[in-house]
Amino acid sequence: MEVIDIITAKHSFTALNDSVVSYFVPNRKKLYLCDSCLCFFSSPQFLERHLYECTNIFWIPGNEIYRDESRSLCVFEVDGRNIQSFLFLRRLGILTRFFLPEKVTLDDVHFFAFFVLCEVDDSGYHFVGYFSKEFRRNVNCINTLSCVMVLPPYRAKGYGTFLGELSYEIARRESMIGTPERPLSLSGKNLFRKVWQREVVRAITDLENRGYYISVNTICKCSGLIAEDVLVALQDLGIMFSVGKQGPLIVLDDAIKQRYARKALHSEFLQWVPS
Repeated sequence: MEVIDIITAKHSFTALNDSVVSYFVPNRKKLYLCDSCLCFFSSPQFLERHLYECTNIFWIPGNEIYRDESRSLCVFEVDGRNIQSFLFLRRLGILTRFFLPEKVTLDDVHFFAFFVLCEVDDSGYHFVGYFSKEFRRNVNCINTLSCVMVLPPYRAKGYGTFLGELSYEIARRESMIGTPERPLSLSGKNLFRKVWQREVVRAITDLENRGYYISVNTICKCSGLIAEDVLVALQDLGIMFSVGKQGPLIVLDDAIKQRYARKALHSEFLQWVPS
C-alpha cells in the first residue's frame, strides 16, 4: 500500500491506498475530497468548482436524529436500503477503506444503518465520522455496531467516544444488551475500553442514586453492555469488590465518578426510537 494525501477545504491528512480504492478513485499522490458528499477529485480546481454546486452541502440523505447547537454537531441516520442514499454510502465505503480496509466491503450497504456525524457551520455539513449498525434480524443479534471510523483531523476531539456512547444509547432504547462486532481492531479495542469504563461508571452512579442493588447483572441491564465488557471495564477502573450477604458488592470511589462525570453525548438531544 502507498501513502497518499487527502485534502478537503478545511483539512489535510494522510491515508493508505489499496487496490480496491484505486479502482474507484483517481490514482494520484494527492486526492481532493468534498467533505459533504464525499466525492474525490484529482485537483484543487475540480474540488473548488464542485463546491459551488454540491447538493449535499446542506443535505445528507438521511434523517437528522441528534443536534447539539453548543458544539455545532449533528447526526444523521442513513438507511442503507434507501436508493437515495446508495451513492453517498458507496463513497463512504470507499473513504473508510483508506483507514479500515479489513472492515469494509462496498456491496452490502443494504444490510446496515449508518449514523453519520457532521460538524455544522455557515458553509454546510462537514463529515467527521460514523458508525454502522446491522439491521436486527432476530433477538439473537447483539452487535451494537459493526464499524466505526473518525477522520484523522477530528480524532483528538473525542468524537470516537461520542459515537461509541451513541451506539449504546441506541441499544438501550432498543432494550438491547450488546457489544461491538468482533474482531475489534487495535484502535477499536482502545476506544471501546474507554467507552465501557464511562458507561459502567454512569450505570453504577445511576443505580446508586435509585437505591438499586449493584451487581454485574444490574450494570448490564442499566448500561446495555454484556457481562464480559462490564468485567473488562471494572478491571480497567480498578473498582473493588467486597462480598456481602447478597453476593459481590461493587464499590465506586468518588474520584472515579468525578473523572467520568462529563458527557460526550447528551441523550436528551437524541430524537430516535426503534422502528
